[in-house]
Amino acid sequence: MSANVQLIWKKIEHLRRMRNYLDYSHEQVLRLIPISDWHQLTPENHETLAAFRVRFSEFQEHLGKVMRAIAREEEQSTEPFSFVLLYMEKLGILDSVEQWKMIRELRNAVNHEYEENEQRLSEFFLALTQAAPDLYKCYTRIIEFCTSSYPAAEDLSAGTS
Repeated sequence: MSANVQLIWKKIEHLRRMRNYLDYSHEQVLRLIPISDWHQLTPENHETLAAFRVRFSEFQEHLGKVMRAIAREEEQSTEPFSFVLLYMEKLGILDSVEQWKMIRELRNAVNHEYEENEQRLSEFFLALTQAAPDLYKCYTRIIEFCTSSYPAAEDLSAGTS
């Protein structure tokens, strides 16, 4: 097994832990959505929203890193990143490059708009909760691809779904 494949499986294990935390935050935020009055939220509610935003962002960022590592292992171009996305779409890991970019733009908008416009912020958090399952699907497909493409590493993937 190449050093890059070992790194891929290590990143997948890290993603598994991240997904568990994101799952928890996602469930907590779903209890708050839709948010009609931000002034009624408790400090704990704000903490829950902040944790979800950060965990969503980090999970997507790390999915991108694993996709780049897979493209590198498969001897595909990794620059610009759109080449990685196109390859992931070809492999069936992503439904579409446009969907990934839309989620990325949404994530960036929430990070830049945080606490500026309450109506927009409510819409962003609703959209993030709706986009989380797409990230989970990408994660699952990465595991499926890696398990079939790098079978010698299957024992490292135990418990990653």
